[in-house]
Amino acid sequence: MLLRFALASFMGLSACSDNGDGDPVPNPTGVTGAGTLAELRQIATLPGGYAGEIHIVGDGWPADNSAQELTLTFQMEGLAGVRQFELRVQPEPASAFDASGAVFTPTQPFVTPFASGIQMEGTVMRMGGASLSSIVEGTATLGTLTILTSSKFNTFTDARLVVTLLSIGPSSSQRDEYESESLQLGIDVGGR
Repeated sequence: MLLRFALASFMGLSACSDNGDGDPVPNPTGVTGAGTLAELRQIATLPGGYAGEIHIVGDGWPADNSAQELTLTFQMEGLAGVRQFELRVQPEPASAFDASGAVFTPTQPFVTPFASGIQMEGTVMRMGGASLSSIVEGTATLGTLTILTSSKFNTFTDARLVVTLLSIGPSSSQRDEYESESLQLGIDVGGR
């Protein structure tokens, strides 16, 4: 009898919402798209001609609280003739993050035309930059994404940020593009 009570209590707590609207905290297990990637890594080798490797470094992950700040800095190695880049990051699930308050800050010499550095396309955060002054060679940092977990996020939330596209090169017509299947790049934010 005590075991049944303990099990019922645990199940009730794990389905609680922290904002009082009665919705359970999302824990997607059948996510499609970028969510079908089994394991994410923070380093990817790039076989194209404009970049050799991308790294994600940062702070705040894994997360265990709502409104927790996460930072992801995108660092590149082996750059050759680069003047432009685009990154797309998919929050999974979107409800675990406050994407509306997210900011992408490009690192010099890169600049971005968007005030927050991010253009939203559905739930995907689209970030980019261009160097107006010089060609970028060797090792460089593209910029830093700062995002908060949402009010629905807690220790049990199964969530991640997945890089779904990296496009990099000297111009908009000359770029190497890498999608999530080949990159397998991102971070597990909680639950996994």
